[in-house]
Amino acid sequence: IIKKRKDKKNNPKNFDKTTDTNFWPKVLYGVITREYGGGTPCPGDCSSRGCYGKRYTDVLCLDSGTIGIAHFAAGGLKKVYEVMDTEKYFGRSKSEMINNYADRDSGASDNQWWLDGFRKWVSEPKNNQVQDNLFRQSRQSAVDSAKQNGWQTDREFAIAVGVSNSYGNGGFRNIANNNDWNAEKILSYYRSQSTHKNNRAIAIDKWFPKSKAKKINI
Repeated sequence: IIKKRKDKKNNPKNFDKTTDTNFWPKVLYGVITREYGGGTPCPGDCSSRGCYGKRYTDVLCLDSGTIGIAHFAAGGLKKVYEVMDTEKYFGRSKSEMINNYADRDSGASDNQWWLDGFRKWVSEPKNNQVQDNLFRQSRQSAVDSAKQNGWQTDREFAIAVGVSNSYGNGGFRNIANNNDWNAEKILSYYRSQSTHKNNRAIAIDKWFPKSKAKKINI
């Protein structure tokens, strides 16, 4: 009993059981962010030195600019700009930001105004839900494809989200096709590709264990 109480206390989202409504926040917290990087912030110089995982407040120089809870970068920044008041945070229009500062070679993060604008945006708690929504929208296509191929459990959907977050929704579908849409085969392949991917697979095993896989409707 003591151990159970301690576990609940240390679990800020109380995700003991997956439900239709908590799947997305659970997979984001446990798998994608790796529990908000264990609570360790990244340095203030826009590097990722000494930190891992992801946080709502991340503003990194990786790939000419990477931000937020899902490390939106390159083309993914277009969706962020679309929901932002870019004039307020950058002094530039949405079209200018989308056309010139959403590419791995854009050099966006070389500009202090870009760093300052995003640091202000991510520091506002009201934008956490905006980031959550953008993350879900970005991965919904992979989950939809999984459902169309007979996947039903929280673990299977967590695999779809984790793999697609690394390879994109199209990349996930290619890997799934090459592995007969067998979720466990896909995860086995995925974990063998790099240390980072193995760490994410370990997070899937922790938060969505095979022995407790549960059918959900998302």
